[in-house]
Amino acid sequence: MRADAVDHMVITRAMAPIRASHLFARCSRLKNYVDRDFRWALLGNIIYSMCQWAFVVVLAKLGSPADVGAYALGLAITSPILMFANFQGRNLIASDVRDEYSFGEHASFRVLSLTLGLLAVLVVTASTQSSGAAGAVIFMVGVGQCIDYASETYFGVLQKHNLLNRVSLSLMLKGPLCFVLLTVAMYTTHNVLWSVVALAIGRSLVFWFFDTRNAAVAGPYRLVWKYAVQKKLFLTALPLGVISGLCALNLNIPRYFVEGDLSKHDLGIFSALASLVGVGNLVMAALASCNIVGLARAWVARDTVRYRSLSLQLFAVSALLGSAGVLVALLAGNKLLTLLFRPDYGSNAGVLARIMIAGALGYVVSAQGYAMTAARKLMQQIPLLMSTAGVTTLFSWYLVPKRGLEGAAEAWMLGSLFQLACNTALMARISSDAGLLPACQSEPNIPASERVNAG
Repeated sequence: MRADAVDHMVITRAMAPIRASHLFARCSRLKNYVDRDFRWALLGNIIYSMCQWAFVVVLAKLGSPADVGAYALGLAITSPILMFANFQGRNLIASDVRDEYSFGEHASFRVLSLTLGLLAVLVVTASTQSSGAAGAVIFMVGVGQCIDYASETYFGVLQKHNLLNRVSLSLMLKGPLCFVLLTVAMYTTHNVLWSVVALAIGRSLVFWFFDTRNAAVAGPYRLVWKYAVQKKLFLTALPLGVISGLCALNLNIPRYFVEGDLSKHDLGIFSALASLVGVGNLVMAALASCNIVGLARAWVARDTVRYRSLSLQLFAVSALLGSAGVLVALLAGNKLLTLLFRPDYGSNAGVLARIMIAGALGYVVSAQGYAMTAARKLMQQIPLLMSTAGVTTLFSWYLVPKRGLEGAAEAWMLGSLFQLACNTALMARISSDAGLLPACQSEPNIPASERVNAG
């Protein structure tokens, strides 16, 4: 062996413990930071998601499938409209790492957009010619969602300042309070309208007396009503709103066909089963809240390795979460539905298995969406979501009249599979492009120290 090779080997071996020690120290610090934020975010989202799922259980236990269907129809009509009007406000604020807009500017934009969204809900409800009680339920469901999205405005600034513990405290307070109020209202009145009114009241109390006080972390602020700023924010956030609205639409398309071709009773059963997927969606939101800022900073810094690593971690966890749900549905679907709801729900174990497969695919799709949003790849998602809406509509139109609830679940599953394939192709291109431009060329306002320590 040559002498210079021997010298190189000796030096490398001598430096190995130092490098390993340094790497271990950095990984330990990062792990402690991520673990702390993840624990807080996961705890808050699990409690809130369990309470939201328990809303459906209470309506199923104390009411009828038609009551669950009325609540589900309210969500199906209001969600696409209000998710568009929300413009992913929390993610928009949290990923604004260059502080292009003040919190007052974000807050004023949210007030305007949600107010217009609620007016749109009122117009759509009137145009559907729903009965007075059914229309009131739809509108009050929309009011409750608007209050939730108003809270998320404050969650965004807290997340940006790495204060996910305050976000979690809000969710841990709001979930049980809303659950208690809804349960009392449903038990005493057996009326779904008063139950959703109680839900909106609980959300309002937490918003006014807890969430708004947390805004102090952003410093003194006031609503900023500048036309130029509002216009710029609207143009910036418009793709986010379109994406959110299309995502909600894709999720609810099978429900529209169930309500139209079958009955509100069937819609209640289908929505009760689908609520089990919703629990996982909120866990996915907890995972994303711990990663989206790091993903955004890695993209800004053109740190290709870190961006891919965080993305793959998010995809892997989402796949494991979905697989666990499918396994539980296959092994104990009948007993689970009988225990959670009523015996008449237990005969739909086959529908539940199909729904959980669709949900598992949806978790991965959701993770891909978070990664693409952090990279500001917004316009590219819109054609894919529109195509998915077309595919889901086509399968729902064909399968729901022929196969009932199983057909609705299969249409959801096939639509999610189509979206997963399209997103995977787009993510491959995004990942390959992540390191093409130097950070200073694409983001000149990001200081070098932040680029080095991003995430």
